[in-house]
Amino acid sequence: MKSYGEFCALARGLDVVGDRWTMLVVRELLIGPSRYSDLHRSLPGIATNLLVQRLRSLEEAGVVVSTEEAAPVSSRVYSLTEWGRGLQAPLVELARWASPLMSAGAGADHSRGRWLVFSVMALFPKPDALPAKKRFPTVTARIDADGESVLVTSDVSGVNATVTCSGAPADVTVTGTSEQVFATLSGSTARRSQAVVSGPEIKVGLLRQLTALALTA
Repeated sequence: MKSYGEFCALARGLDVVGDRWTMLVVRELLIGPSRYSDLHRSLPGIATNLLVQRLRSLEEAGVVVSTEEAAPVSSRVYSLTEWGRGLQAPLVELARWASPLMSAGAGADHSRGRWLVFSVMALFPKPDALPAKKRFPTVTARIDADGESVLVTSDVSGVNATVTCSGAPADVTVTGTSEQVFATLSGSTARRSQAVVSGPEIKVGLLRQLTALALTA
């Protein structure tokens, strides 16, 4: 990317991450370390040569590091450096700011179940930002959406999400399209847009308590 040539922290930050696709590459690596093939599959529409360029630029800038993993992976794996992980907070805030744009639905856009990991980061505040006398309930939910699974873990320390395997144990399961799951997690009360939630009634009730604490609820 051509530099803006401005002695300004924002401009210099955009010199590093302002190119098209760059922040989405960072999003994927915030979800977890990935091989090139995983990144290409998770970023529909990006040209192979462009992904190579973005990864090279991020490595040169010190945002990303790559390592050769031994068997059974036997591949180069990309991950964020400590400095690169510092992008999580501003990207989560950007996603929160853009949450109203999700109300239009997915339409013809691509969707991936794994992207719900980042949605969870954006939907739920830190425990110290909750209203007085409120706390996150203790519950785990496995999300099955668009052929991928995500495990959401909630307790008094906060809400976290990770990509998991199909069939991973959890208190409740949430099944549907990414659009339906996002609506459910965001506290939407429109039944027709809801994912299917299964599990013991008391655990489903805890999940409802959790979604009621979403910033979009």
